[in-house]
Parts: sequence; structure tokens; C-alpha cells
Amino acid sequence: MIRSSLVRSILVGFVSAVALTKPIAAAPKASPPGATATELIALVRQLSPELAAAALSAEAAAARIISAGALPDPTLRIEADNLDNRNISMNGQTTTFRLMQEFPLWGKLDLKRDMASFEATAARHRVRGAEFELVARVKSVFAARYATFRAYLLTQRTLETVSTAAATTRDRYAQGGATQEDVLRVEVEGEELRIELERLRGQQTKTAAQLNALLNRRPDAPLAVPAALRPLPAESKMGVAALVDRAIRLNPMVAEGQAKSGSATAAQSLAERNRYPDVSLGVMTTRDRDGYAGTGVMGELRIPLQWGAKQADIAAAAAERAASDQRLNTLKAALGGEIAGLLAEYRATARTLEIMQQHHLPKSELVVQSALAALASGQGDSLKVLDAIRRLQNVQLEILKNQVQQQASLAEIEKAIGGDL
Repeated sequence: MIRSSLVRSILVGFVSAVALTKPIAAAPKASPPGATATELIALVRQLSPELAAAALSAEAAAARIISAGALPDPTLRIEADNLDNRNISMNGQTTTFRLMQEFPLWGKLDLKRDMASFEATAARHRVRGAEFELVARVKSVFAARYATFRAYLLTQRTLETVSTAAATTRDRYAQGGATQEDVLRVEVEGEELRIELERLRGQQTKTAAQLNALLNRRPDAPLAVPAALRPLPAESKMGVAALVDRAIRLNPMVAEGQAKSGSATAAQSLAERNRYPDVSLGVMTTRDRDGYAGTGVMGELRIPLQWGAKQADIAAAAAERAASDQRLNTLKAALGGEIAGLLAEYRATARTLEIMQQHHLPKSELVVQSALAALASGQGDSLKVLDAIRRLQNVQLEILKNQVQQQASLAEIEKAIGGDL
């Protein structure tokens, strides 16, 4: 009678644990956010202060385009002469007003405007880069949060089974059918599972605080139980050559590097044209004690005599442009290596999951069934059944761990290529 009760209890726990491999039902619409990664990604794009700050910086960079291409402010000079009236050739005290405007020549203003435009483009790509970085973090933290809930439920079901087995073992010990060592071993197993539940509960709180921080919410703001991991892309989309090509075209860091290279090229052209003079034109009017003495026009020419300084500026701008190009080439090469490494990690995890799900998991389930059958026939014992269930749980948790790792690798690949697969 004790054995049949134990078998029924363990079978219930076993079936419950296996059932946890199915997705958790999605929360109703009225529930707090966080059931899916897609929902959290949409929220982080709306609420993140980091994205808002980057967008404002991009607006500021765009506004500088107008000022960069504007003429410098004119200069007004006021001169007062013959204040003591000693100069009899002048008609008393005389005041002269001079208004001068500098005009940069040789397309210098256009080059300054181009530099500001490139910087604004780089700022816009920094916004995209910040967005992709945040989205990747949300994806990874969501996957980790999903894992804590799945692991918690698996551990809870196993604890229920172990608790039942412990009660049954104590009954058998009272009747002389089990040893005190058997009882203590099962009880210790239950305590270890309770410790693991507390650790997982803490991990749930930690991941919730991390997501709320990304969403600019209170750390204790409610979040829904994650429903399922993000679907994986088709293998046809995971070619390394296609991914690297897409990254070079769409990665915001590459685009930002290209914009900075363009700005450096314009800066070099501006340094070269600064060897040529600029002009200032102006008008003047003079007033004496009779109220008016005449008008005139004038011109000034800024002569670039400091050839050494000009050549140094040109050399510095040329070096900066070359450095910008080299940084861009380095970034492209590093991006290709990063994607290849992430893809290798992603595929290795996929193969591991395939082996575990197709071989380890079904074999572990057969071991549990065999142990239960032996217990029912009186040829086994509860400790062997618990050991078999614990091994099954370890396989399930390892599958979960690899699924989370696969999701993290996918998130990094999508960040590198500038969009979802």
C-alpha cells in the first residue's frame, strides 16, 4: 500500500515536471507588461531615458548644421575724434561708424556645413546603436528571467515529489522497511531544493529590477510572468557571409564610422583651403557737429602668412582622416569576426540542444519509468526513484540553460547586423 501510494505521488510529480516543457500560457491583456520580449522591446523604445538622451543629442547636432554654414557676425566699430576741438581742420567733434562683414571664400562655409551634416548623421546612427544595444539587453535579460521562472516551477514540482517520498520513507522507517540513512538522505534532498527555490526567487526579483531599470520604471514595478522565449530564425537566414554583408550595410557603428570618415575628409579639405585668404567688406559713415560728413566703403584681406601653421593643420587633418578610415576598416574586420564567432556559438548550442532533447531527455524519462516500475513491483526503492527524477530534472534544466544561451547569442547577432532576423 505504501509502495503504490509512493508510485502515484512520484508519477504525478514526474508528469508535472515533463509538462513544464510546454510554453506557459500567455497572460491576459490587462496584466502587467513583460509576458513577451516583443512587448518589452516596444516599451523600452518608448520609455528609455538613455534613448531619449541620445535622440536629444542628435537633435542638437542637426541644429548645428545651420549655424555651421552661417556667415560670422558682422563687426561694428565706433570711433570718436577731435574730442577737445583742437584740430581746426575738422568740423568739431567727429564720430565714425564702421560696419564690417567677413566673407569666407573658396567654399569654406560649405565645407563647415558638410562637417556639421556628417556629425549630425553620426549622431543619428549613435541613436540607432544605443537602441540596438538596449534591445539586445532586453532580449538577454528577458531570456534569463524566463529561465528563472521555468527553473522555479521545475524545482517546485521536484520538491513536491521529494516531500511525498520523504513522508513515505519515514512511514517505512517506522515499520522497519527503511533505514534512518534513507530518511535523512531524502530530507536533505528536500532542504537543498528549498534553498534552490529561494535562490531562484531572488533571481526573479533581480531580473525584474533589471528590466524595470531599462524601462525607466520603479525596481519593484510589477511585471508579467514570461510566456515563452522568442522564436528562432530559419537556418536559411544564418549564413555567415549574408550576416556579415548585412552588418556592414546596416550596423549603426559602421554607419557612424563612415559619417566620421566623411567629416574628417571635409575637415582636411577645409584645412587645405584655409591657405587661401578671406575678405571683409564694410561701409562707414561720419558725423560732425553739423550732423553729416560723408560715407565710404572699405575692404580687408586676411593674408595667411603663417604657412608653417597652415601646413601643420593640413598634416593633422590628413592624419585624422587616415586614422578615421583605418578605424572604420578595423571595425568592419572585427564585426566579421564577432559575427562568425557568435554564429559558431549559436550553432554549437543548437546541436547540443538537439542531442539533449532527442537523446538525453527521452532516455532520462525511460530511466524514471523503469525505476517507478521496479518500485511498484517491490524490487526497487524510493532513493533510486528520486535519483532518477533528479537526473531528469538536471537534463531539463540543462536544456533550459542552453536555450537561454542560444537566445543571448541570437540577440548579439541581431545587434551586430542592425535588426531582427
